[in-house]
Amino acid sequence: MLQILKGTHFNFIKARKKAFILSLILIGIGIVSLIIRGGLNYGIDFTGGTLIQLHFDKPISTEKIRNALSEIGYTKAQIQKFGTANDFLIKTIALESFITDTAGPYIIKAHIEIEGGATKSIIIKATASDRTRGNGVIGAVEFFVDSLGEKGKGIEMSSVDIFDSPEEEVVATIPLPDWESNTTHIIYIRAMDTNGNWGEEKKIVLQISRDALIMPEETSSEEDIKAVSEKPKLETTGFMIKSKLEEFFPDNPIRVDREEMVGPAVSRNLQWKALWVVLIGMVAILIYVSFRFTFRFGVGAVIALFHDIFITIGILSIMGKEFTIPIVAAILTIVGYSINDTIVISDRIRENLKLLRKEDFGELINISINQTLSRTIITSLTTFIALFVLFLFGGKVIHDFSFALLVGIVIGTYSSVFVVAPIVYQWELKSPTRKRK
Repeated sequence: MLQILKGTHFNFIKARKKAFILSLILIGIGIVSLIIRGGLNYGIDFTGGTLIQLHFDKPISTEKIRNALSEIGYTKAQIQKFGTANDFLIKTIALESFITDTAGPYIIKAHIEIEGGATKSIIIKATASDRTRGNGVIGAVEFFVDSLGEKGKGIEMSSVDIFDSPEEEVVATIPLPDWESNTTHIIYIRAMDTNGNWGEEKKIVLQISRDALIMPEETSSEEDIKAVSEKPKLETTGFMIKSKLEEFFPDNPIRVDREEMVGPAVSRNLQWKALWVVLIGMVAILIYVSFRFTFRFGVGAVIALFHDIFITIGILSIMGKEFTIPIVAAILTIVGYSINDTIVISDRIRENLKLLRKEDFGELINISINQTLSRTIITSLTTFIALFVLFLFGGKVIHDFSFALLVGIVIGTYSSVFVVAPIVYQWELKSPTRKRK
């Protein structure tokens, strides 16, 4: 076996208290950073945002798109090719000034019919649209008549119809009241989107003739459609990005093929899933190491893994890095790497417990760590070099991922030597399991 260090006799156990203090300081600094920053700097995967699929008429590089988006304020956008050199998926947190929707839906069509029979009724048919006013979908439509009591206490259709699109056709039937002849009344119609914004009211004037027939005043739908089209248009994130990119690339036409929103409910779900993935992994490791070695080694290994995670997250917070799904993957990779190194050292300690029965337990641990030190350094160093190359030349997409792994490799190697075995040794001092010689 290749060795770069031979015959070392470092006293790791003697340095355990200094190592414990250093670890506590690093963890403390990370916690302070998280408190100052108000928690983790969650990325789009956790905070929610917009997924946009763009098609460019001509091939274009990811870097050019990234630079253009940074110029207009989308510095945290995630960009990846989607199938061809012309198609891209962009994940970004929406800029509030671009997509704030405060305008409710507009009633673009409305007319009245009379239903005969023993009990006459007013049938009101209307079309509510939010296509040119905002970016929500229709949530409710209200119909009410001034003669039915206090204005606004009308018939709300959201409990009757299920609305799920930016434009909906709705129908309301109101029993014909005992109106006096030669009177005029007004039916009010308004709609609300799912963001809670009510639109302007549309009024239909009704006149009761001498024979008690309802004579609706004629309204022009074309004028209504023209009026709403002249209202200020609120653009979605996708079309805002499209229009801005077209300014940077005027010779490369762009088409928005898809735009989806990732809401806060989904984001909270992802946060809990990420936490459970890590916790379940820790429990599995505790069971495995306890079964293969002893419970003390299992506890020491799990403490070391939490130690690695806390310090890595703390450094990411200090550096202002985003916490994304790739970072979760990096943390799980660090856990796997660290436990592998821990198992190698623990296995050597277990072998030496049989071979060096007369040795003091602390000296036995020192011998075991020194015997595996060359292997630990070679493995960590080669992995570090590969990750460092990725960090320098891998591009922005995996920049934070490779950075997290670089930090984790260093901390994981440190914990395998200065955390796991010293914890087992300290436990042995408090509650001996070997006969003292």
